[in-house]
Amino acid sequence: MSELLTTATVGPADRLAYWRELICDVYADLDAEPLERNRFSGSVSLSEWGGARISVVSSDPQVVRRRAGRPKPDCLVSVQLSGTGQITQAGRTATLDPGDCALYDATQPYTLEFDESFTQLVLQFSRESLIARNVHIESAVARTCHGESGLAAVASGFLRNLVENDSQIGDPMRDRLGEQAIDIMAAALGEVTGLRATGDAIRKADRLRVLAFVDANLSDPTLNVTSVAASMGVSARTIQKLFSDDDVSLSDRIRGARVERAKAALRDPLRAHHTIARISFEAGFASPNVFSRVFRRAVGCSPSDFRSE
Repeated sequence: MSELLTTATVGPADRLAYWRELICDVYADLDAEPLERNRFSGSVSLSEWGGARISVVSSDPQVVRRRAGRPKPDCLVSVQLSGTGQITQAGRTATLDPGDCALYDATQPYTLEFDESFTQLVLQFSRESLIARNVHIESAVARTCHGESGLAAVASGFLRNLVENDSQIGDPMRDRLGEQAIDIMAAALGEVTGLRATGDAIRKADRLRVLAFVDANLSDPTLNVTSVAASMGVSARTIQKLFSDDDVSLSDRIRGARVERAKAALRDPLRAHHTIARISFEAGFASPNVFSRVFRRAVGCSPSDFRSE
């Protein structure tokens, strides 16, 4: 699902030029200036999620500036995974420690500064998708969303979970999860700007908290509506209401997500030596018999037949 682009594929003398071209292609018209010219390395791992793109950037210290050029009508959110970074735009500077995130607008000048080697997760999407969610972009850029609590913590965790489970999530779900990532990030930006979120935005944020918890605990066979509600400190009825407008209940979502995870594992050549029983337990099924029954009902064949196709 993801594509890795790295300076390791070219000689040392060509790495900086390769990096500059790479980040221009992926993000915007940028200029990168490394803090140490005698050695430089960097990599970008890309994955597509419908209307959103998620990349993980790892690199040596550098300063990146949005240079004059054709505007790219995108917004970006950087989530700091390691090291520290600064985002400067619209007269403000957001300092990011691991877990923190901040928005910036690719149509306007900005500067990214990294005084040490770093890793960032970058969520990229159209400006229109954020405007449609009632986010005032000019007020939200270059403001630190602290990742230790609140909606920023939910958003950061949700994005990290998508990256960690990228290979196990099939195409039908990627579009929906990409939209959900933008939803929860819009809610987090509303929180940091002090703008009151609408009831619909709050409901979306609560749903995403639930889905992030489900994704992180899918391998737990005791995971169900009751245990999710207990983890959120609400009643099971409240959780069910969050998904009452959907065609699929939360219980069915959990079951479907487990089947999708098992399907990915069964088709993964690196896991060809894993038994079907092991795969069933890792996907969160209580027993191989339950797994076989649920899998056959959902897919139309047995796990072993699916694996041999």
